[in-house]
Amino acid sequence: MLFYELDVSNVVKARVILVGVGNATSAFVQALKYYSEHDTSVLKYETIGGMRLEDIEIVAAYDVVKSKVNKDLSEAIFAEPNVAPKFVEFSSPLGIIVKGGPVLDGISPMLGETVEVISPPSNQDLVKEFKESKADMVVALLPSGAKEATYAYADAAIAAEMAFIEASPTRICSDDQWVRKFKKANLPVIGDDLQSQLGGTRIHKGLLEMLDAFGAKVKNTYQLDVSGGSEGMNTLYTDRRFEKRQIKTESIKRVLPYLKDDDIASGTTDYLDFLGNARTGYFWIYGNYMCDTPFKIDITIKTTDGPNAAGTLVNVIRATKIALNLGIDGPLLSVSAYGFKYPPVHVGEQDAVKRFEEFIAGDRAD
Repeated sequence: MLFYELDVSNVVKARVILVGVGNATSAFVQALKYYSEHDTSVLKYETIGGMRLEDIEIVAAYDVVKSKVNKDLSEAIFAEPNVAPKFVEFSSPLGIIVKGGPVLDGISPMLGETVEVISPPSNQDLVKEFKESKADMVVALLPSGAKEATYAYADAAIAAEMAFIEASPTRICSDDQWVRKFKKANLPVIGDDLQSQLGGTRIHKGLLEMLDAFGAKVKNTYQLDVSGGSEGMNTLYTDRRFEKRQIKTESIKRVLPYLKDDDIASGTTDYLDFLGNARTGYFWIYGNYMCDTPFKIDITIKTTDGPNAAGTLVNVIRATKIALNLGIDGPLLSVSAYGFKYPPVHVGEQDAVKRFEEFIAGDRAD
């Protein structure tokens, strides 16, 4: 059933504000450059709503680390403490100067010992700055635990009449109060906690769904990882590590609701500086199948964080632009289920992809 018909004859760019110029942002900005020079037919979604990757336009960026603020975005994405791999060269500036934003709780005490943070801008009018950028949406790529900072940017997005993509664990799209705010403003909201293209949570859920589909009974499981980069360091701070682990664990529990809390663990366990932007994930699944025969899955996966996040984000942004063009407001359930660890409504991974593809084809309205 066709809910809407996409007009791809006059494609309008998706204009984006990036909040947080960390490793995920570094890879995302580089990906846009990379695919402007390389074959895009290798992408699963070469076009979404008629939009190619070149139709994503960054119009503003914010951070609070002194090494990045007041730098052109093409330079800021490689500034310390970023460690995402460099896979493109910028022959000229992008013309986007990274602005300082409200610090609030955006930097954990542990991370604050390793970076120099700007003085909070006095009398900053985020709403005015957002409106002047003429952006369509705000993408929040803030560190885990930065609740107050996330709320400040979400409020500014609503006041500036922009969609909001919550890529960190702070609950916006899955929080009823925030959902009401975005619906009242007739704006879409997407989240929460971006799920990487080949991320540990996505792989873990996929394995569990496969086992469940064929009748295996899982007794206990974990997905624990070790990483480098500032996000890895940030999650060593106890409160922030707990929040991240809670989101990831609840996401897994949605797949197998019969598992008790003590039977699941998921999250970052340690930070190793020499890993840089790399992440090593350790997966354990134990259970039984026919005649109570036991089985054990014990595997390791090594990935690079930045490009992994960018692989999902380029699709979510274009789908969000479709919603804006059509006046769809509130939580985008299909897009959130596809691209995030803790969407408002959980569906299986295969079903999430199916719903996402139906939405971008015009066969779903949510």
